[in-house]
Amino acid sequence: MQDRDLGDDLPVVTNDLTPPVLPPSPAMPPPVPGPVRHPLQFTGRAGEFFGIWFVNLVLSVLTLGIYSAWAKVRTERYFYGNTRLAGAPFEYLAQPIAILKGRLIAYAVAIGLGLSAHFQVWVVYIPLILLVLALFPWLIQRTLRFRARYSAWRGLRFRFVEGVYEAYVNFMFRPALQIPTAYMVLPWVRMHQHDYTVTGHRFGGKRFRFQGDLGTYYIPFLVSIGLGFGAYVLMFAGAVGIGMMHGALSDGAGSGGAAGGSAMAAVLVPIVVVYLALLALPIYLRTKYINLMWRYASLGGHRFECTLRARDMIWIYFSNGVAIVASVGLLVPWAMIRIARYRAQHFALLADGDLDHFVAEGERAEGAAGAELMDALDLDVDIGI
Repeated sequence: MQDRDLGDDLPVVTNDLTPPVLPPSPAMPPPVPGPVRHPLQFTGRAGEFFGIWFVNLVLSVLTLGIYSAWAKVRTERYFYGNTRLAGAPFEYLAQPIAILKGRLIAYAVAIGLGLSAHFQVWVVYIPLILLVLALFPWLIQRTLRFRARYSAWRGLRFRFVEGVYEAYVNFMFRPALQIPTAYMVLPWVRMHQHDYTVTGHRFGGKRFRFQGDLGTYYIPFLVSIGLGFGAYVLMFAGAVGIGMMHGALSDGAGSGGAAGGSAMAAVLVPIVVVYLALLALPIYLRTKYINLMWRYASLGGHRFECTLRARDMIWIYFSNGVAIVASVGLLVPWAMIRIARYRAQHFALLADGDLDHFVAEGERAEGAAGAELMDALDLDVDIGI
């Protein structure tokens, strides 16, 4: 028998543990960066601004109001210069002479209205009132153009390009529908006014956008109606209840002047409290609408964040008013700095990319008469800016 190696019948075992070579996988895309939040910063101080305000007041009185144009420019430049976004301050570029010219025209109209009303010269007063009302949308449009034209950031001016026709639609014709509808269309009117205000502005060659949702505008409106109705119910129930209680006590203890006066005071207390509560409702509604306006606004992909709280705004306005009255007006600078700082703390730009892609646009000078007339007649326009 022929010998053979026993290992010839065993299976061959390899020790190659190298993993198979796989085809290269495609490179994973980098994560998409989220928006960068740039909070608004306000660095003004009440003590510092008090000196500017006091000098402005004294010089305006000594010059019979002529210096008020320079005072306005100094005040605006202080607040603009102390407001920073992404490290860059805002600028106010209007000149006092232009404001003085517009102010003279505005105060001539205001004085004419005041004198004709005081002396009951209705042939002058009524046509002037009708003229101002007819020009109201035009005044709003001119005011927005003036403010935008002389406001700048990073050396670039803002612009307002929306026309006068759209101003009449949004500030005269649509608001006229509130009366026959018992103001139930107020949220719809306010949303379109915000649309006009926001989309009319441009900055750095880009136009602001606005995409509002009518349902969210109705929520604070309905809340205001509910709170107002509840306040009236509480006022009526409280007055009746307290009056009945004091009436019963007076009958039991005998009638007297002291008891009657106490009952009257007890009835007036809930009325005064509810009246103050009703004064807070417009502040609540305005605050909510300002938040909504900035929530739906955008500029070239960049969005905004406004988180004002209604209870804070109500308290700030109330305490500011009390402080100004108690100090005979000397705390006006403190109140102005306080509200500006709070607004800045609750506002931010959510930047989607670089902020250096804005370019300068050509502009022409704007007259200040419309803006000054709005101030002279104290015409409050809730545009949220």
